[in-house]
Amino acid sequence: MARRKKNRRVQRGASRSQPPRAFPWWTIGQGLLTLSLVGVVVWGINHLADPETLPLRQVNIKGQFKYVTQQKLHKVTAGYVKGGFFNVNLKTIRTVVEELPWVAQVNVRRVWPDALQIEVQEKIPLARWGKDALISIEGEIFTPPEASFPQGLPKLQGPPDSERLLVSRLEKIQAQLNSLGLRVVQLTMGERRDWHVVFEDGMELILGRAHSKQRLTRFQQIYAHLLRLHREDIKRVDMRYTNGFAITWHGNTAPAWVREAAFDV
Repeated sequence: MARRKKNRRVQRGASRSQPPRAFPWWTIGQGLLTLSLVGVVVWGINHLADPETLPLRQVNIKGQFKYVTQQKLHKVTAGYVKGGFFNVNLKTIRTVVEELPWVAQVNVRRVWPDALQIEVQEKIPLARWGKDALISIEGEIFTPPEASFPQGLPKLQGPPDSERLLVSRLEKIQAQLNSLGLRVVQLTMGERRDWHVVFEDGMELILGRAHSKQRLTRFQQIYAHLLRLHREDIKRVDMRYTNGFAITWHGNTAPAWVREAAFDV
C-alpha cells in the first residue's frame, strides 16, 4: 500500500503545468541601448576625425633660437600641419623637426581649440670634432652646415667612440687651468690614449698616457711658479718624465735668459 501511495504522489507532481516564461523585454532594451551608444560613439569619432571639424588655425613655435629660425621651422612643418585638431599627426611633425641638425629636443602638443604648439631646444656646441663636425655639451656628434659653425670653438680629436671622454676631459683640464689664463684650443687623444693639449697662443702640452692627471697637476704648479714668466719663449712642454720636464723653445734655440742662468725647479 505504501508503495502505491508514493507512486501516486509522483504522478500528481509530474502532471503539473509550468508557468509561461515572460518575454525578455529588459534584455532586448539593454541590447538596443548598447547598440545606440556604440553608434553614437562611432559617429562622434568619425566626426572628430573629419578635417573640417575643429580645423587648426595657428602654430606657435617656442624656444630660444640661435642657430634655428622660426621661419625654418614653419617651413619644414608646413606640409604636415594640416587636418583637424584631433587627427593632426604629432609624431610625424616631431620627427621632421628632430631631423634638423641643430635641434636637440622637440615637444609637440595640441592647444585647445585650434592651435598647435611646437617647443624646440637647440643643441649647444662645445667643440669642433675632426674637420667637418661639431660635438655638443652632451657629447653628441652632429654635422650642421659648416657656414653655421660658431667661431672660436676648441677642437677635439680622438678614436671612434671617445667623444664623451674627450668632452669630460676638456672640461676638467680647462677648469683646472683657468686661473693661469691658459685656454685650451685643441685636445687630442691618440690611439694609445695619450693626451696632447694646444693652448690659445700655440703653446703645446704633452701629458702622455700614464699618470696624465698627475702630470697636469705638476704642470700647473711649474707653470704658475716659473713658466708663465717666459710663456712667449715656450713652444712645447713635455711632462712625460718621472722627475722633471722638457721644454722646446721657439726657433729650437734656448732664449738668452736660459743660457745665462741655471735654475732648479
